Amino acid sequence: MRIATMTSLFREQRGREDSISYIESIKRCNAAGFNVLDFNMCAMLHKKTELNSKDWRKQADRIREEAEKLGIEFAQSHPPYRPSMQGSFKTEEEEEFFADITRRSIIISSMLGVKWAVMHPVTECENIEYNMDANLAHNHRMFDAFVELAMKENVGIAFENMADRDRRRRFGTSASELIALVESYGDKNIGVCWDTGHGNRVYEDPVRPIRELGKRIKALHINDNHGDIDEHLLPFEGTLAWEEIMKALKEIEYEGDLVYEIRLNNNMPDALKDVSAQYAAEVGHYLLSLCK
Repeated sequence: MRIATMTSLFREQRGREDSISYIESIKRCNAAGFNVLDFNMCAMLHKKTELNSKDWRKQADRIREEAEKLGIEFAQSHPPYRPSMQGSFKTEEEEEFFADITRRSIIISSMLGVKWAVMHPVTECENIEYNMDANLAHNHRMFDAFVELAMKENVGIAFENMADRDRRRRFGTSASELIALVESYGDKNIGVCWDTGHGNRVYEDPVRPIRELGKRIKALHINDNHGDIDEHLLPFEGTLAWEEIMKALKEIEYEGDLVYEIRLNNNMPDALKDVSAQYAAEVGHYLLSLCK
């Protein structure tokens, strides 16, 4: 395992609507001590990135070239995700836009050498609720075309564990549901991304599902909380037992990287962003020391 973070660590700017460019973000992540990154493209849904432009391939090439100069590896990516539990959009135009940016994000992942692109499972709650077969069929309807493209582009798909929302049960919150979804594809290039914060919201013992999923875990979203909402805190700022989590990752012989999905400095003045990111890197090194 290596410490890593999402490029979104430097995306937000206090008091401004626009985002920091990907190239500036990866430079600052690298300077803070991260040379392995998750390429986060979620902001494409809100048309807030340079990858929303018509010359997106050229932009992706520029990002790849800069990353190569810095010695940065993109181990994971996070394509845009559907904002509703069920996954459907209100209009056909919105659906077409989402399909376009998702296809684009998979191609960009391939261009950047990403091994695993993380996607959010969806929940069948219009026709039949709490039905495993219906949920599996619904996810295949939503994702099969994207999975097919990813396989052609040599990018693995890792389905992320969810957390219940708006007091409604959500598919993909349990290890057993993720196992069923992964096995329904029957392909070694389909796996699981374990989000530690989501696990802490769902499980009384958030370490147990890590052991249950075992080698199916191909990617991680590392963050902490107090068990109620997605706070995306740095490890040790919430209630997760990180000593036990790292022990479990070692036991299952997890082969990926320790990838932060944190909001540590989203609202910080720019002058404080870099030093806080350096601190996050130090925490990451401490986490890795727990595996020795």
